[in-house]
Amino acid sequence: MKILSEALAQKIARIFLICSSLFAMYTSGFGLFSALTQRSIHWIFMIVPIFLLIPLRAKDKGKVSPLDFMLALLALVSSIYLTLTWENNAMRILDPSLIETIMGIIMILIVLEATRRSMGMSMTIIAIISLVYAYFGPYFPGLLKHKGFGIVSLVSYLYSTTEGIFGLPMGVSATYIIIFVLFGSFLAKSGAGQLFVDLSLAATGRARSGPALTTIFSNALMGIISGSPVANVVTTGAFTLPLLKKTNYPMVEGAALLAVAATGSMFTPPVMGAGAFMIADYIGIDYGKVVLAAIIPATLFYISLIAYADICAARSNLRGLTSEELPDWKQSLAKQGHLLIPIILLIYFIVIGWSAIKTAFWCIILIMAISWLKKGTRMNFKQITDALVSGSRDNLSIAAACAAAGIIVGVVSATGLGVKFSSVLISLSQSNPILALILTMVAALILGMGLPPTAVYIILAALTIPSLISMNINEMAAHFFVFYFSCVGAITPPVALAAYSSAAIAKTDPFITGWTAFRMGLVAYIIPFIFVYNPVLLMQEANGLEIFISFVTAAIGVILLTFAIEGFIRRKLSIIGRMVYAVAAIMLMIPGLTTDLMGIALVAIGFCLDRFFNQNKDKSSTVNS
Repeated sequence: MKILSEALAQKIARIFLICSSLFAMYTSGFGLFSALTQRSIHWIFMIVPIFLLIPLRAKDKGKVSPLDFMLALLALVSSIYLTLTWENNAMRILDPSLIETIMGIIMILIVLEATRRSMGMSMTIIAIISLVYAYFGPYFPGLLKHKGFGIVSLVSYLYSTTEGIFGLPMGVSATYIIIFVLFGSFLAKSGAGQLFVDLSLAATGRARSGPALTTIFSNALMGIISGSPVANVVTTGAFTLPLLKKTNYPMVEGAALLAVAATGSMFTPPVMGAGAFMIADYIGIDYGKVVLAAIIPATLFYISLIAYADICAARSNLRGLTSEELPDWKQSLAKQGHLLIPIILLIYFIVIGWSAIKTAFWCIILIMAISWLKKGTRMNFKQITDALVSGSRDNLSIAAACAAAGIIVGVVSATGLGVKFSSVLISLSQSNPILALILTMVAALILGMGLPPTAVYIILAALTIPSLISMNINEMAAHFFVFYFSCVGAITPPVALAAYSSAAIAKTDPFITGWTAFRMGLVAYIIPFIFVYNPVLLMQEANGLEIFISFVTAAIGVILLTFAIEGFIRRKLSIIGRMVYAVAAIMLMIPGLTTDLMGIALVAIGFCLDRFFNQNKDKSSTVNS
């Protein structure tokens, strides 16, 4: 009976996941339903598999209890009720029926439990605190005080409107995220993942830092398939870390590099996890414009990682791989090169302004069609159904996070907490944009210790971005600032989940790996302040020449900063030289002629000072010998 129930749960979950993917593909290709209908149907297909596939307790993995079936049924009933009745309920939103209130209470409890199972306690606790705050508002002190909401009105607001559980976050999950996760799933099942690795290794393998560069580039490409830093670490680490070990690359640095590169994939276009879709919806612009804005910051980030990779290799006196050790890129392209066509077309059509979800839909169809050009990549019926299942399964935790985020954002909106928080932020920073940005950064990093990037961004977008915009910070820059710091929590100690996952695979010390990853990813903590100061790095408020010059000088600055942090170019740098190079790097990273000239002058000074100290050091060594 136990085995039967587990098998039944797997079959039911698989049917729901396939239906979820087919529903997403249909609506992406042929038109979306009304907001609540689209989101509630999407949630139906998400919530049932959550209870059938994710156990009550982590130690019960693979087990299904009668309680799981009961919760799945309650989730199904409360979701179907909303789908069928929301139009009638909207006519009496201020006077909900008893059955609507009961269904709403069930839905809220279901969302909390689904979030706990799929995301852990952190986000669940925040959602519970928000509900307590909404109900007990009159009893809170000072600015936190509000009129409070009764259970009936609060439940109706969160359940039956597009301001709560089925708000903007769920809308993004039900449209953009699900179809792009499906696109990544079809790419993976067609064999594109191995192609990414082969091409990265063939292109970089001969360099002394070749295996490390393969780690960097394969993770950047894997961001198209996966929207999670930890998932990227696990996926690419399985083959890049053994390669690093084989070539005697320092494993702590290798594990840290893997974690940082995997985290960088979250803000690497065109997919960028789920954040880019959120940014586009919040600002109300085409997704392609967000993709364009992300190009330069992501490029600068990976330039810094390339510099780190080479410094580590130089210190260890490593050599590149031989021709015999490298994959044949011509053979890889001959076998699987056609799988790059959907990716190229996806990027092209998004950039020229096509609908992102419709583009993703047709590119999925193209993957299936193109896969048949070669026997080795031909997708059969099982692979297609597996891709449908995998795509929706990968979206389960995202949907749960979006539902819980809907509760949090709904309470923030209904109670006016967002306005109050913004006024507090302005007050604490004394209307100083730099202080406000620092406080926002700290809040993002703290939340990022326990929450995924998407959830952190959604919460802080409601709380902090209005105040940042009120301080005359460019709207796109404000959103990207919050998004970047929502992502880098994965490599920020003491809870650096991506670094700890990488350390577990590499069998290195998690604490040391975490701090090494933090050091390697330091550029990601600086760049957001730079593009807020001058949005030219986001291709905002500037012409083509200004953008090009700013990118070149910033790239030089990023490399110099890496040298300064590591204290190594061709030889060990002096302390004073490192300090001068660090200041020069920041000057070069800040767009503008004045700062660029100051940076160049400081580079010259740093070069002379470092040469002077090294010559004295060499003379001293000669005398002592």
